[in-house]
Amino acid sequence: MNLAEWVEAAREVPPWLMFGGLFLASFAEYVVPPVPGDAMVVAGSVLVTSFGWSPVPLFAAVMAGAIAGAMVDFAVGQWIVRRGTLSRRSERTRAAVDILTERFKRHGAWILALNRFFPGVRAAFFVAAGVAGLRRREVALWAAVSALAWNLLLVGVGVALGENIDALDALLSRYTVGAWIAVAAMMLLTWFGVRRALKRAGFG
Repeated sequence: MNLAEWVEAAREVPPWLMFGGLFLASFAEYVVPPVPGDAMVVAGSVLVTSFGWSPVPLFAAVMAGAIAGAMVDFAVGQWIVRRGTLSRRSERTRAAVDILTERFKRHGAWILALNRFFPGVRAAFFVAAGVAGLRRREVALWAAVSALAWNLLLVGVGVALGENIDALDALLSRYTVGAWIAVAAMMLLTWFGVRRALKRAGFG
């Protein structure tokens, strides 16, 4: 379903149902990444502008959904550690996880603050935060900051372009492609960095 179809579908439902759907979509993006939550937020912002609704429920719904989803992922990371899943892996794998965990402890705040701007891998960042042992309050704070910044941007774009659905859809598609390229580059750099660190640790 493209953005225009989301907008048309949203016009047919009452506001409370739309805001509830936005909460669920924002939550599901962190649990089932293919869910197109961003398109739904932009569609919601178009309707808020068109019908003169208050944007407060829109922000409340998407913020609450994003934070709840992020904390579920964080809990999954903590569960992985408690269950001892990683300790049963090979020595090389454990060493790689230790390297990644140490780096996440040093740079985790920045990674979590930017998580919302990277499609598809948002959940992985919060699972990693749970594995790395970051504090729950800190993780929730950065999840909220990132969600606020991203959703302000999405709603701002939706309000600015208004009913020009084709322009909105094209802009969102271009951003998604660019973000995926950035994610791929980041993963490649991380892989090279971990591989080099493993060689220095004697895992050739």
